[in-house]
Amino acid sequence: MKGIGAPPRIVRWLLRLLWPVIAIVVTVICVPLLPVAALLSLVDRRARLFRAVGLILITVWLDLQLHLGCWRLWLTERGSPTWHGDHEKLLVDVLDTVLRVGRKWVNFEVVLDNTMDFGEPDRPLLAFARHAGPADSLAVAWLLSRTAGRLPRIVLADALRWDPGIDLILTRLGSSFVPSLSGAGDDRLTGVRRLADSLAPKDALLIFPEGENWTPERRARLIDRLRERGQAARLRQAEGLRRVLPPKTNGVIATLTARPDADVMVIAHAGLGNLTGPRALYDAIPFDRPFLVHTWTYAASTVPREPEAIGAWLADRWAEIDAWVSAHE
Repeated sequence: MKGIGAPPRIVRWLLRLLWPVIAIVVTVICVPLLPVAALLSLVDRRARLFRAVGLILITVWLDLQLHLGCWRLWLTERGSPTWHGDHEKLLVDVLDTVLRVGRKWVNFEVVLDNTMDFGEPDRPLLAFARHAGPADSLAVAWLLSRTAGRLPRIVLADALRWDPGIDLILTRLGSSFVPSLSGAGDDRLTGVRRLADSLAPKDALLIFPEGENWTPERRARLIDRLRERGQAARLRQAEGLRRVLPPKTNGVIATLTARPDADVMVIAHAGLGNLTGPRALYDAIPFDRPFLVHTWTYAASTVPREPEAIGAWLADRWAEIDAWVSAHE
């Protein structure tokens, strides 16, 4: 996403109008492929092509359901006191369906490695998660909403505004789209601070501090850049982490300093992190291992709030994630 910026406002509006047409075009292309893929399943007993085409179709129509649901609420519920809650219900219902379909079609199953502790019920929760593998952000958001009863506000790349369903509903729910392109400066933190300041006691904020999905190639490129720039301390950190990228501290510092009252959850996951490209993803269908999740929760009083201390604390947490993932991936 780093090289893709958000669409201009006029393009966003055109996408919102044209999305049903795009969904129909994708359907017209994919439906004839289904019987062909079904026949090929006689050769490929894992039915990978059939599962992949079917999953594409279902995903497109679930995204359209999200998109049309937002328009329906705009037409019927504007100004209603249930406006925010209705959008939360729409998103959670679609996430439920996505996870249920993913389990049936490609054996994508979320499994907890330990009991999740969501901190004190009268405090907001800041969740910092590993970023790797397919659909990890959806799985973590769904897990927080269904297990904790806290639909998280999410900090995500503004390139995702190219999807009008995600753009509409997450904008209305108050998530923050940070600039995907480099050179954005403090603009990346403005929305993060706004979200942190606005958290109610039962709210959660979800951040992926690595900023992009881990892959071996990204890790190698990052190490090369750090070596060229002579950033010795960060280079040592990057070389010591095998299964995660070094976390970026600015967003974490912004949230922790803005909300000293918030408890903190650190989220690791393993099982599908090695699926780092379309070919690897296709070859692994249906998945033979679950999306395994492990969490650590820290009371607000135990988490540092000074920027330098936060950086050291976050580095220690990511070293723990790396060790856990290395043992379970």
